[in-house]
Amino acid sequence: MKNTIFLVFVLLFISCKKEVQKEKTETTPIIENETTTKESEATQVENNEVVEKVSKTINQQENPIITFEKRVFDEDSDHQGLLGFYVGSFNTVNYQSVSEKNGSYSNKINISIDHIKRDSLFGHSVVAGNARPFKGKFNSKTLFAEVVEPGDDKYDGVFEFTLDPEKTRVKGIWIANDKNLAVPKRDYNLKKKEFKYDSKLNLDFDVDYDYNLALYDSQDEEGGEMEAISAKVIGKLNASTEKLTNQNIENLNKGELEVLRNLIYARHGYSFKNRKMRYFFDTKVNWYIPVSTDVRSQLTDLEKKNIDLIKRYEQHAERYYDYFGR
Repeated sequence: MKNTIFLVFVLLFISCKKEVQKEKTETTPIIENETTTKESEATQVENNEVVEKVSKTINQQENPIITFEKRVFDEDSDHQGLLGFYVGSFNTVNYQSVSEKNGSYSNKINISIDHIKRDSLFGHSVVAGNARPFKGKFNSKTLFAEVVEPGDDKYDGVFEFTLDPEKTRVKGIWIANDKNLAVPKRDYNLKKKEFKYDSKLNLDFDVDYDYNLALYDSQDEEGGEMEAISAKVIGKLNASTEKLTNQNIENLNKGELEVLRNLIYARHGYSFKNRKMRYFFDTKVNWYIPVSTDVRSQLTDLEKKNIDLIKRYEQHAERYYDYFGR
């Protein structure tokens, strides 16, 4: 009797164990295949969503809000040679519309290609004091990309561009989501450039700059004309390499003080919101590359002290101030 009971107990135990193993096998995939399967499915879903959102934006059906991951020159990226800053003029396609709505005919833009993986491209743009991420589809054979900005900013839109096989230029168009903007469409032909902070960069004081011509379109907005600026005077001063004294700047006019101060920000790649300063640095300073909308953490102690000194001389006339001067 005891043997019979023991045998029944063993059979029941074995049966229950098999059921548990069967349940685990049915509900839990093999570990070595789980990662591969999930990555493959996630990549396909992501790519399909990107293509769909790009297509819908181009067709003006919606302004997508997309979650962007920050990727800057990712080491894991495909096509490493294509990553980098592409800089140049961001031009209007319709000049009449710009004139009527007081828009900017041209701004300097920096299109940064940060990450490429399979048929997806990630990056960001910096222009007119605005930095915006983008992502979308990428054709590795033709080097053509269609990418969208998040859609939660009035100036967001779609970039369509082709990278040249020599990996030195980007050419394309940008189409705004909001067709009522002063400039709803722009084109660009950008050159690849490297940015590196150099405290010695300065104005070429042997060049005869036509400052007022460069700033003409901004005068109504900023409230009056700017004083004549002497490049020969400012070019001999550098607020990033030398400690300025009262004697250095006491005879400078308001315009010269403003340019001298903003040269510090320009060396760090600050993208100017102030239209007058933007026009000046975009068109008159060849080495200038907009890379950031906030460079305060990058300023040196010497630069901070010189900024404070220059601003004390600017205080008597609160005009022409950019973000840091307000």
